[in-house]
Amino acid sequence: MPKRTTLTYSSEDALADNEQQLHVYYCKYSGRHVLTTTCDLRRAPKRRTDGASVLDTGKYMCKMNTREAGTKIIKRHNGTYEKQYRQNLGKLVVAYRSEPDGKLLYILPNALTADSMAEGPQGAGKAPVPPCIMAIGNDTTQISLDIDDRADKAEIMKISADNVRLSIIHGVSHEDANEELLEFVRGILGVRLSQLSVMRGESTRHKLVLVKAVAPATAFDKLQAHFEKHRK
Repeated sequence: MPKRTTLTYSSEDALADNEQQLHVYYCKYSGRHVLTTTCDLRRAPKRRTDGASVLDTGKYMCKMNTREAGTKIIKRHNGTYEKQYRQNLGKLVVAYRSEPDGKLLYILPNALTADSMAEGPQGAGKAPVPPCIMAIGNDTTQISLDIDDRADKAEIMKISADNVRLSIIHGVSHEDANEELLEFVRGILGVRLSQLSVMRGESTRHKLVLVKAVAPATAFDKLQAHFEKHRK
């Protein structure tokens, strides 16, 4: 059978709640998106045998953009043998399981990085659209925002894999905060106000904004262009 590319979902096949932050990881060598999860791999336990990070997919949401790469028998230093069910990005092994459908996913040391993709990998051309800007329907784009309030002016402060961080003048709980936010985003994207809505986080710093009739790549290009133009 031919090898297939898999999108593996575990736990909830949905965005995390406000209390659950999404962590996005990329291949350290190619810069391609590999993993989105609610697990912070920096705090994940490490396997003694090879130092791999242990991700419990029964506890954390886990979405991988990898392909099944068959099995390999590994001989450990103590003389024991272990079968690995590997996950590859291209030809590079990035993770494995010890059982075909095991809930524990082992991420190889130094395979992934959480560095922002807004800047792109070294030597690369145009940066890919980060996961914080994604399509959720045929004509709707979702943008994950992190808000700094009570600022001197509205501006984009940073674009990362996890969110677009921007500032607004009003406090986030002010009745005019969302109106200010949507008007600011409308001006950047060049859309009508009726195309925008706040899906979640109306009175919090973490918000999801929906944009109708705008593709993720278009939204990212305009946000990135505005950020570069007004960067201090």
